Amino acid sequence: QDILHSSNCEACSEPIEMSSPSTTPAVKAVPSAAPEISPKPVETPQSAGSLAQSAAPLAPVAGKANAPEVKPAPKKEPTPSKKEESTVPSAAAPKTKTAALVGGTAAPKGAAGAGPTTTAASGVQAVVAPKAKAAPAPPTSAAAVMEEGKKPISAAQRTAATGSALSSGIGAKAEVAQPKAKAKAVPVPVRAAPVSTEAQKSAPSSVLGIVSGKPVPAMQGAYPQSSTSSVGPARSYAAAAAPFIPPSTAKTAEGKPLDVPKQGPAAVAVGRALAAGKSPIILGGGKAMAPISKKFQLVFVTSEVAPFSKTGGLGEAMDGLPTALAALGHRVMVISPRYDQYKEAWDTSFWSSVSLGGKQEKVHFFHTFKQKVDYVFVDHPTFLERVDGMTGSKLYGPEWGKDFADNQSRFAYFCKAALVAISDLPLGGSVYGDSCTVVCNDWHSALVPMFVHAERSANPSKWVSTKTALLCHNAVFQGRFEREESLAEVWGVPQHYIDSITFKMPLRVGRFNEKVNCVNTMAAGLRYADRALTVSP
Repeated sequence: QDILHSSNCEACSEPIEMSSPSTTPAVKAVPSAAPEISPKPVETPQSAGSLAQSAAPLAPVAGKANAPEVKPAPKKEPTPSKKEESTVPSAAAPKTKTAALVGGTAAPKGAAGAGPTTTAASGVQAVVAPKAKAAPAPPTSAAAVMEEGKKPISAAQRTAATGSALSSGIGAKAEVAQPKAKAKAVPVPVRAAPVSTEAQKSAPSSVLGIVSGKPVPAMQGAYPQSSTSSVGPARSYAAAAAPFIPPSTAKTAEGKPLDVPKQGPAAVAVGRALAAGKSPIILGGGKAMAPISKKFQLVFVTSEVAPFSKTGGLGEAMDGLPTALAALGHRVMVISPRYDQYKEAWDTSFWSSVSLGGKQEKVHFFHTFKQKVDYVFVDHPTFLERVDGMTGSKLYGPEWGKDFADNQSRFAYFCKAALVAISDLPLGGSVYGDSCTVVCNDWHSALVPMFVHAERSANPSKWVSTKTALLCHNAVFQGRFEREESLAEVWGVPQHYIDSITFKMPLRVGRFNEKVNCVNTMAAGLRYADRALTVSP
């Protein structure tokens, strides 16, 4: 009994060995667990009778020694019928795994995912239909994605077929909104907002003053005054400044003194002044100010910026860093694609164009001024129309791991449009111009330093005082694309620029992937930027 228990118990982890009835003595089973069985043959490729004969000696013996002997079913191989092949009556289905072995319900051999399968619990066979694959989108469609082992259509071919290197139209469906858990709080009646009857709402005068006001010198623009933001990192500077921040003399309606923030950009400014050996606090005009030796014009070019667009850390960094720098007194602009209709951004009525693929692509901007930062959004159908509904996280493809086939052209256009915003878009009475530092983030904007270098080489009077930097957030995504022979003509740069960023490497990061001639977009930023930065070692 102990020997049989160790080889047959369902709780044991050792495999059950099937032996021949002729060499193995009959095993007596418990009457209540396994009475005398004469199973009905199941019409499968392996007959139930033959399986019962081989499995009969292995009935459980966890009970009494006087259990009746299990009789194997006679060997029978009837011709299977279609009706019996697909299902087994539920009344004859065994109730335990061991009984299923004795009863002889074996699954037929075949390809996974197709044909009849047998469930272990019920012994019932069910036909599982194979999953149908969706038909691939046309190569020139906005829904076309990069496929492994398949070369996508080139920008020149797309231009010849559609008249533009950029795909237009819907490429993906919006993410389905998940229902939120209902709160158990007492509902509060909400008064509905009045419906506006205006045909088109006009922008506030403060917004109109920024984009179409009287020209004034840079760094003295006609921007609306706003309170200091409490957003910002550099806690070490804020901690060093805390002892030097005086208490507030203002009081609340109850007569209590107002708290002075000990963290945020204002506290960081005090800490930086203290570290530079300057007076941490200067009182002027009834306000406490921190000295800043020099102010800069800073431009961040990024494919995403929270809260407008975000897939991860890049969008979050572009939300906090520009705001903190603006709070220190610098003039800051963030340029990003307009993926959705942002309610805070207004049409600038500025129109221009850039050359891409030998064609002129229109350039149009939306703008908002928030927390002392100019947010400029590049408005083009290749961004706004790509997702049917709210874009969400589908900035670069319909799902994670699948990129739109025209992403190389999309972000090459974005980089060219960003340079137009820097040089020609008047904000606060003046353009940013070439006296600025342009910070490009990840591969999506890494072509900006190369385009600046190419334009400066062709015209030495352009971008004379401009400095560029590439800020790397994620080095895994480098913007690798298989090289196109006519890419120099598509981007409008000399051929040696394309040669300088072409490498023999796999399209996906990995030492065992196949190496091909590919253009590494991030390499353009590393090679032509004045500084290379990273968010962490």
